[in-house]
Amino acid sequence: MRWCFLDMDGVLVKDKGHIHKIEDMEILPRAIEGLQMLRDSGFRFIIVTNQAGIAKGFFKHEDAHAFNEELARRLVEKGIVIEATYMCPHHPNHTGDCLCRKPGTGMLEEAARSFSIRKENAVLIGDKGSDIEAGKRWGCKTVWIRNSQYPDSGKADVEADDLAEAARVI
Repeated sequence: MRWCFLDMDGVLVKDKGHIHKIEDMEILPRAIEGLQMLRDSGFRFIIVTNQAGIAKGFFKHEDAHAFNEELARRLVEKGIVIEATYMCPHHPNHTGDCLCRKPGTGMLEEAARSFSIRKENAVLIGDKGSDIEAGKRWGCKTVWIRNSQYPDSGKADVEADDLAEAARVI
C-alpha cells in the first residue's frame, strides 16, 4: 500500500493565510485531477497541516476541524477519501516548541504508527520548505509544489507546478 501525505494550504486549497472559514475554501485547480490520478495508482491520503492561526488566536480548534471536515466531504464527492487529517495547532512564538509542527516529524510518525505506514511506501507533497524538510527528516520521498510565495529550499526529490503534475512524476 502506498501513502501520500498532503499539506493542505497551497497544495489542496488556495493559501489565503490562516484560512479557516468554510466559505473561503477554494480547492486548487487540478488538485482533484491529481488526487484522482494518485488514487488510481494505488495511493491513500493523509493530510498533515500546520495551523498556527490557532496558537495566534485567529481561530479556534473547532473552526479548523469544521474546515477539515468540509474539505474531506468535498473530496469524497469527487471519489477521494482522506484517511485522516493531522493538524499542528502550535506556533513557536506563541506556544513554544512542539514535535508535531513541520519541519518536525511528529504528525508523520503518528500517522505511520496509526496506519502501519512504511517510509519507503510514502511521499509527502508540500509547498513550503518546512514540508519538504519534514519529509526528508522522516525519510520519505518529497514533492515540492512550486510557488512564488514560498521558494523551494532545493531539497525536494521532485518539483511540480500542481498536484496533477506531481501525480505524473511520482
